[in-house]
Amino acid sequence: IRDTDPQRFDLAAVVSACATAYADIFRERRIELAIDARNAEILGSGELVAQMIDKLIDNAVGFSAAGSTITITLEDRGSELELAVANPGPALPDEMRERLFDSLVSVRKGPHDDGRPHLGLGLHIVALIADFHGGSVTADNLPDRSGAVFRVRFPKRRLG
Repeated sequence: IRDTDPQRFDLAAVVSACATAYADIFRERRIELAIDARNAEILGSGELVAQMIDKLIDNAVGFSAAGSTITITLEDRGSELELAVANPGPALPDEMRERLFDSLVSVRKGPHDDGRPHLGLGLHIVALIADFHGGSVTADNLPDRSGAVFRVRFPKRRLG
């Protein structure tokens, strides 16, 4: 990540392409996309953002049941763009919310443990990629605690 040369790219185009691809890959889930950002050009790496989205979608699929809807949104928040991935499933444990983005932390237990090894690196990589872009990532429960939402904020930078 550190050796990546930042370039201008359209965040909305990357998010849209990823959502389309994941709708084809995860046919047992419904992927909904909503983009409300007119100018989503930022400085960074579209490839790294695609990797970030991959980690977030893998997490959403791992914690949601077949037939559920995973929602991806990109919104203009004034000085920043906010990418969010929300999925139904278990609420995030309050004691783990601050640690979810640490290396080697995983909360996959019980019915959401799919038997695959989870080293707890996916959300850590998300945090590293957000940091590379000068942004941040947070995890929250949905208001009714019916699932979780992960938000990545990217600052808008003057590109000149």
